[in-house]
Amino acid sequence: MVRHCGLHIGALVMCALLAAGAPQVWGAPKGAAHTEWSAIQQYCTGCHNSTDWAGGVAFDIMTAKQIPANAKVWENAIVKLDGGFMPPPGKKRPDANTVKGLISWLERTLDTAEVAPYAGRVPLSRLNRREYGNAVRDLLGLDVDVSNLLPSDEVRDGFDNNAKVLQVTPSFLDQYISAARTVANLAVGNRSAPAVTTVYGNVADMVISLPPRGTPGEGAQERYEDGMPFGTRGGISFLHTFPADGEYELTIGDMALGRNVPRMEYRNTVIALLDGKEFYRTDVGGDADDKAIDQKQQAAVDAINNRLRNIPFHATAGQHRIAVTFVQRSLAESDSRVQSLTVDGGNDDVQQVHALAIRGPLKVTGMSESAARAKIFICYPKQPQDEEPCARKIISTLARRAFRRPVTEEDLHPLMAFYAAGHRESGFEGGIRDAVSAILASPFFLYRVEDAGAPGTTETVSDVELASRLSFFLWSSLPDDELLDLAVRNQLSKPDVLAREVRRMLADPRAKSLVTGFAFEWLNVPELDEIVPDRRLFPEASGILDPRPLYRKELELFIDSVLRSDQPVTALLTANYTYLNEPLAMLYGIRDVKGGEFRRVVLQDSDRDGLLGKGAVLMLSSNPDRTSPVRRGAWILEKLFGSPPPTPPPNVAKLPDAVRGKPATMRERMAIHSVNPTCHSCHGVIDPLGFALENFNAIGQYSAIDPATHKVLDTSGTLPDGTHISGPDDLRRAIAAHPEVFMETFTGELLSYALGRALDYRDMPTVRHIVRAAAQDHYRFADIVLQIVASDEFRRRDSASPVPAPTLKTASLVKTSLRKGGS
Repeated sequence: MVRHCGLHIGALVMCALLAAGAPQVWGAPKGAAHTEWSAIQQYCTGCHNSTDWAGGVAFDIMTAKQIPANAKVWENAIVKLDGGFMPPPGKKRPDANTVKGLISWLERTLDTAEVAPYAGRVPLSRLNRREYGNAVRDLLGLDVDVSNLLPSDEVRDGFDNNAKVLQVTPSFLDQYISAARTVANLAVGNRSAPAVTTVYGNVADMVISLPPRGTPGEGAQERYEDGMPFGTRGGISFLHTFPADGEYELTIGDMALGRNVPRMEYRNTVIALLDGKEFYRTDVGGDADDKAIDQKQQAAVDAINNRLRNIPFHATAGQHRIAVTFVQRSLAESDSRVQSLTVDGGNDDVQQVHALAIRGPLKVTGMSESAARAKIFICYPKQPQDEEPCARKIISTLARRAFRRPVTEEDLHPLMAFYAAGHRESGFEGGIRDAVSAILASPFFLYRVEDAGAPGTTETVSDVELASRLSFFLWSSLPDDELLDLAVRNQLSKPDVLAREVRRMLADPRAKSLVTGFAFEWLNVPELDEIVPDRRLFPEASGILDPRPLYRKELELFIDSVLRSDQPVTALLTANYTYLNEPLAMLYGIRDVKGGEFRRVVLQDSDRDGLLGKGAVLMLSSNPDRTSPVRRGAWILEKLFGSPPPTPPPNVAKLPDAVRGKPATMRERMAIHSVNPTCHSCHGVIDPLGFALENFNAIGQYSAIDPATHKVLDTSGTLPDGTHISGPDDLRRAIAAHPEVFMETFTGELLSYALGRALDYRDMPTVRHIVRAAAQDHYRFADIVLQIVASDEFRRRDSASPVPAPTLKTASLVKTSLRKGGS
């Protein structure tokens, strides 16, 4: 979390104090500060003194006047006080009002100190994978699966847009160049495209000899799937890019098997659709197929599966959605003797589709105007003499958008050279394709470039640079023409214009990237990928029934509804609604939500309110086979309080499965944490938070009974400030009672994401200023964003040394690599 800066800095503190002429005895202040210094002397110096140096800090050699000079130490102290780690549990503690007063006084002292505003420095960095995909979408009108094109990004200090790790190595450069060629080919199209086969879904499910496994979380396909035609059930769909108008073939993964004739008792009508329009249907199963398999064995199996193979269809160039689904035969419950695993019931003895393949073009018939081609070909030459002027217009327009600034003749000259080379080999469109490749591989597209400035100076960013900072903050993508035009005219930095643009951008659908980019990484939602539900314990929530995709969707819709509406940000903690479809509602025990479409649902059970009641949060902070009060408590401390617990010591013993030979509750198994003083110093803070959520099992389902012992779960605990809690409602109220702590955490994380760097102690006065300003109107998200955009951190930069030589060579490396690879 951004508010912690490391406590083990005793040597640095000592040197700083001695250099400042600090007295070697306690300096008791006079006046209003006396109470606060007395509290520090009474509760802190017993451990944090110049003899023991606990945590690398000695408060007895500091004075009130030196608080600003030792801001790093005191900012850390505030974090520990906010989290309840200081003084540690088991030690003598001041009452809650004393702690609150001490924190307020320290913050006020630090915030009012006469210190030069801190801008910070963000090193030159490339676009991350998410930003690259969004930029391609906005530049070329093309949705690409970036995970197949570029390597994953390292996460540093909680976010994947941290500039320190977004550097380009030679291997990265090769992949960016390869991606540029691929994207350019997809966008422009190819009249000479060879026939290729693309498989979607699990390749192993295309030709089967055993029942298919499917993709985790795809669902049981017994109900209507959102986005499919009404009157259908289940199915899969994918966005496919067709290189040209022409004839193609669809092959659907096998459904018939010779073993036990599974799911063939009833007739299943299979439908194939292109952009929602049916182009093929057939039947699989029923009496005739059942009998044929029984009598003819493999020959009948092959004949049935052949109905699903090499299905011809015509498609135009560009991206289209291909889907396979089933006609909904009946909503009757299963008559099987064995109950279905799905919590929403239904008849599971029906066919499912798990994979499909598209082959083509088998014959090219033309080149229609796709969304991508419409973005690129803003003109088209009618005569040979029109080709170069038109190409210059196309390339200059794309380059201006891609480079996020006006382009010069110096920028256009090498791009036009790529066009000329491609034109000689493949005509006008081939030249444009090569120029698009060069634009996408250019350092001016791949890097977020700003003027370095004179070393050691602090400068205000230009309007053009501000536009880029703003768009990557709010959209994780390029500035649009409106934003860039304002910047070029030096109008964007005007306060009223900037405020208007921020509100326009937040209302734009592209601002949803704040959820999947900022909020998901702040809350550590990617951790869900690592928590695979144990199939033995949770068969109703594993394999194709894995609820993680549903949990992600619920959380995405919920967070977006708070951030991009007029609600207070604190509604993330307390909102009494969520977004559900029928399978997820049934998993939560809610039985009055029907259908596969997510919709807003007012919760009748307050245990599900806010983030702490969401399945994604509960699951990512658990283990695959059991709950983890420690993980949940640590998650709350770090993500909501901004006070991450210390790293646990090495070789921590595994929790016992039983106590005195008998099954034990999680609380009983963790009793050692309250017995061992070393453990209790941290777990006395962490565990009560986690125990309050113990009613939710590892997959986020609610239960009042412990599954191992069949005892009523004990969710009670005492927080460091003496507040007694029992269950999620009490915990939520306790957190919401101090909104400024949560809001400082949220604002610090958002500022870190906006800047692309970790915050340190020098940023904390700005964070608190933003929170105090936003508090005047109940912490509205737009107000926080406006304050961030107006801050010195966002509007200014500390200049450092010039760009390293390897980076300056990138342009020539790109030219060489593109020419070696051809078009």
